Amino acid sequence: MDFKELETFVSIVEKGSISAAAAALGVSQPAVSKRVARIEAEMGASMFANGHKHSTLTSEGAVLYKAALKMLDTRKKARIQIAEISQELYGTVRISASSIPGDFILPEVLVEFMEKHPGVSVQVTQGDSQSALEDLSDKKADLAVIGSDRNLPGFTSLPFYHDELVLIVNRNHPLAARKYIPMEEIGGLKLVGRTSGSGSRQTWERVYKSRTGNFKEPELQFGHTMGVVNAVANGAEAGIVSRLAAQTSPAVAVLTFKPAVYRAFHLVYGLCETKAVEVLISFLIQKAEQQQLSQPQ
Repeated sequence: MDFKELETFVSIVEKGSISAAAAALGVSQPAVSKRVARIEAEMGASMFANGHKHSTLTSEGAVLYKAALKMLDTRKKARIQIAEISQELYGTVRISASSIPGDFILPEVLVEFMEKHPGVSVQVTQGDSQSALEDLSDKKADLAVIGSDRNLPGFTSLPFYHDELVLIVNRNHPLAARKYIPMEEIGGLKLVGRTSGSGSRQTWERVYKSRTGNFKEPELQFGHTMGVVNAVANGAEAGIVSRLAAQTSPAVAVLTFKPAVYRAFHLVYGLCETKAVEVLISFLIQKAEQQQLSQPQ
């Protein structure tokens, strides 16, 4: 029995089925079934009460589950301790980020990090805030950078960067000559915005409702911020986006809400399984402090 088989067994118990465990581990269902069969052959007992399709453990399976958790935890701690005494930092760190951090914040910061630590490989996956947290929860990512503060049990969430949401209109729109606009004045505009899983969408809905008492859903929605910018640049009436994204297109005019609408990006992480993850998180926090990114501009 090896660690891969133990991880598979624990995943079946925690995910509820072979199919869910296979999806979480990124392997086929037959491969998962074979691993369970090897475990049962070595233990000489069935691990699941209902074949292998359900996570209902037999008495023998319950014993192995507790032992597997301890063994996997011991391996994790050993890897961290070995990494701590190693003179070279190495390994892979997986980051799941929402679109604005992935496009505008992390690239510059990560280039600097990798110049200091050439032995580390960093992989950034982009989606919306909801999908980033799902990746973190499913252990597909070591840390997440998202556009809202959400309580995820067992994980730490720290403010990382403050952003501003603005209204953008096409350069030919009558509002293009203005610099500021109260939230109450945009009720009649046809808006382009993000889909419901994004942090900017959730911030926008909360602020708009608090200031107007109403709900306004964007008529056209995109999963990525640049889709909103490009839609307005090509003739859509107005959009709600990050100022960072708005400044990329000369075809749109940017209006600041009065009062301004700020939201914080958050760095979310759990147990640092490797020294590379721990060092990168410390580096990101330090950069935020040095550049005073934790304060609205």
